[in-house]
Amino acid sequence: MSETRDLVTHYIDVWNDHDKTGWGDAFSTDAEMAAPGGLAGIGSEAIGMFYDLWQDAFPDNQVRIMDIVADGSTGVLQAVFEGTHTATLDVPGQPIPVTGKRVSIPFVNVVRLADDKITAFRLYFDRAELMEQLGLVPAPA
Repeated sequence: MSETRDLVTHYIDVWNDHDKTGWGDAFSTDAEMAAPGGLAGIGSEAIGMFYDLWQDAFPDNQVRIMDIVADGSTGVLQAVFEGTHTATLDVPGQPIPVTGKRVSIPFVNVVRLADDKITAFRLYFDRAELMEQLGLVPAPA
């Protein structure tokens, strides 16, 4: 197993353990983060905000790894985020009130690593599918 694959597995393990300190420790202090909905930032504050946003809104969440591809210092994770929406999803500019709905959202995450830390974190998922599963928009016919 490659070192990159091990690091990707580790940050998912600490996520699933709901270990905010472990999550933050997996990132460099100047890590770049970007996710759908205009979530972007650099550094520990951005990484912590991302963690809080999802962990607070879906406190029972777990990420199920489907595949990890590692190539040098780049890791690509294909996974599924599953959880129950029991608190406001505090997306900047568009907070989503509690729906009580359970979601299962496939996603892809691309990370760049250096010195055993994540230096760049890019998340990709279908926001429309999330809104459908939360019952906020109708599913396509």
